[in-house]
Amino acid sequence: MTGTWRGSYILLISLSQESTIKAGSLPPSYFPAASYAYVGSAMGGFKARLARHLRAEKRRHWHIDYLLERAGITGLILCQTEARVECAIARTLSGQFTSVPGFGSSDCRCPSHLFLSTDGRGLEQAVLAVANSLPVAKRIHRLRIKTANQTIRSLL
Repeated sequence: MTGTWRGSYILLISLSQESTIKAGSLPPSYFPAASYAYVGSAMGGFKARLARHLRAEKRRHWHIDYLLERAGITGLILCQTEARVECAIARTLSGQFTSVPGFGSSDCRCPSHLFLSTDGRGLEQAVLAVANSLPVAKRIHRLRIKTANQTIRSLL
């Protein structure tokens, strides 16, 4: 694929040990050991944004940075599109999964952009179904974490 890849993305995350985390200005929140899906936007391009999320060493800036200090990214789902669809994805997931109030949504009106489930496979399948149902021109890419760094490096 050529050109700049941009759009919305979903980080699939695993937190193996329950934690209480204070993310930025949010109050401390309890995070059970579970699978999580974080919905974000990379309208400037996926390459820099995702490479940052995958880096171990970084200055904490976004809510997700605080969670990723204790959790690991297990996969990525990219919604390559010119339309902003992250809030549509988040709103749909909020009807299906438990969320962490205010997480990742300080710049929009969504209740949250972070969802959790004890069934990681079910969460992933739901995210893919939501992404594929969006009424916009898009291409969906599912990346396993083993190949994510290589794929991100190759994005233009």
